[in-house]
Amino acid sequence: MGIDKRTIEMIKENYPTLKIDRGDNGYIVAGELFLNHLYGDVRMTGTFTIEIVISDNFPLELPCVRELSDAITPEYPHINTDGQLCLASELELKMFFSQCTDMSLFVEKYIIPYLYTYCYYKEYGVYPYGERSHGVQGNLEYLKDLFELDDWGQVFDVMVFVAESSYRGHLECPCGSGKKIRNCHGTVLRQVIGANLQYDCKNILDMIKRMYDRKAKNGKRN
Repeated sequence: MGIDKRTIEMIKENYPTLKIDRGDNGYIVAGELFLNHLYGDVRMTGTFTIEIVISDNFPLELPCVRELSDAITPEYPHINTDGQLCLASELELKMFFSQCTDMSLFVEKYIIPYLYTYCYYKEYGVYPYGERSHGVQGNLEYLKDLFELDDWGQVFDVMVFVAESSYRGHLECPCGSGKKIRNCHGTVLRQVIGANLQYDCKNILDMIKRMYDRKAKNGKRN
């Protein structure tokens, strides 16, 4: 686990302003990242000092990304109190790294769009690509989009399947379509299971159950 020499060389080649150092428990990629990105007909530019901490447990442990020059205001909704950038939902990032450990592509696909979004939001007060919630809700929104489902009941049924069942193509798809899995959401289900998201789905379901149990208990008291 961790990043290999090829990944290090690709970072150096694609982002020569980023310096790579070996830390106690992994690698630290840090330096200036220049934004010059066009979306639609709007171009945003800027300079940011980025730090990416990549654990030796990568990709099981997600990289930690911060902006060190205070170019992003702490009030921005998509930055955590510890300074970490909210690049995407946790499940989305786990899915990405289960299929690709290319850190250069990670910068291109997540960090550059994040910086563009920040500049765009600062200028216009809206998000160019739309907005996803934080925490559990953000993970649920990601799964709803990933499986292209119409309602939350389908999302929960799919999560229960992922958390409790193994892939069997001849079974009925948990989305409720009436089709066999192999003819419905089979490809996406294999990707999710291959990304080892079973525990994540079970944990989210447990959190939702505890939340509703508390609400029900408080409702009885009232």
